[in-house]
Amino acid sequence: MTIIRPFRGYRYNPKTVGVLSKAITPPYDVINKKQQASYCKAHPYNFIRLDLGKTLPGDNKGNNRYTRARDFLAEWIDKDVLTRDLRKSVYVYDQEYTDGGKKKHRLGFISLARLEEDRTKGFLPHERTFKGPKLDRLKLMIETGANLSPIFSIVIDENKKVMNILKGFVRKRAPAVDVKFEGTRNRIWLMSEAATIKRLQRSVKSKRALIADGHHRYEVALEYRDYMLKHGKAADPAALDYVMMYFATSDPSGLTILPTHRMVEGLRAGLFLQNPDKIKKFFDIIHLDSKEKMFARMKADKRHTIGVYLGGMDYLCLSLKRRDAGGLIRSENSDYWKNLDVVVLHGLVFDKALGIRGKEAEKRISFTRDPRVAFEWAAQGKGRAAFFLNPPAFDEIKNIVKRQERMPHKTTYFYPKPPSGLVINKIN
Repeated sequence: MTIIRPFRGYRYNPKTVGVLSKAITPPYDVINKKQQASYCKAHPYNFIRLDLGKTLPGDNKGNNRYTRARDFLAEWIDKDVLTRDLRKSVYVYDQEYTDGGKKKHRLGFISLARLEEDRTKGFLPHERTFKGPKLDRLKLMIETGANLSPIFSIVIDENKKVMNILKGFVRKRAPAVDVKFEGTRNRIWLMSEAATIKRLQRSVKSKRALIADGHHRYEVALEYRDYMLKHGKAADPAALDYVMMYFATSDPSGLTILPTHRMVEGLRAGLFLQNPDKIKKFFDIIHLDSKEKMFARMKADKRHTIGVYLGGMDYLCLSLKRRDAGGLIRSENSDYWKNLDVVVLHGLVFDKALGIRGKEAEKRISFTRDPRVAFEWAAQGKGRAAFFLNPPAFDEIKNIVKRQERMPHKTTYFYPKPPSGLVINKIN
């Protein structure tokens, strides 16, 4: 069951801020330190100051990046940098972007969503969470009392009822927000008519949704609710049962899922090529003379073919000898989970063939969604190898989360991410 409700969001005031594209940012967890500094310089009211402020040498319990975010938020509201919408609204949201040279639209909406501790009833998670990122977001939420950016979910809308309501609403209306950011056009319409909102609420209620991005923030919203109730700090306890969420629909024409590639330190090309017996137990090794041919082979095979770059001119594809990897992977998880390419890579290549597992794997393996980064990294040093994956299909993800299984870390990247700073939900 998916329960949604409208809210009065805070948005940047164009009269105060001017060019909105200079004030918003990507999600905090994809911003590196160089980008963080760049966003700080881009605009005095750049959202980075709220979502990912700098840590300073003299920081202490009473003065740190979380308390500074709190103070910035209060100051910006006071100065009308951020203004609150007059009516409770659902924020219908369209992203227009290019994928492989083809223009796509992903239509959805931003609303409040009721939290569920029982994940069999609530939003379906598909990735693991970690203590460090959760603590960071909890500290920020305690200080600001706000959902600064929406959790990104996908509502499974097979009969297209939700999509039809949204399309009908935007057809004859001008957007309240229209901003291009990092190549993606973002448009927002304010749905505040009670009758239309009720239609949307009824359509969504019977549907399931899976979290595409924001697993940490969902769990933190539950922890924040418990913290505020325990310490008697909740001005409106009922508001703590909801979190701001962006719902994209499952319409495949608007969904793009990118893979996350692996970069492995300490894997010499000579040893890998000279001792292939353990690899050959599971895979056919296909030698290719260019990355273009490597990716073409991966695309043609669709699944269970992994690209490998060892530096120089060593391009390979590892093609699993069996169509079904279920019997090769030791796990209590379903065959859907066992047949994910990322599970095949980690279980059969890294663990069984190369002996890279546990804490050693954590030290030696890093991640990127940009294949250019992986190629450059592998070419710049000895003993480096890059492994390339096809993206999982949405049906694969759906089958796994319906069984309440979590996908391995860094399995999916739903593209594009919603920029942070378009709408804020002030809870407390």
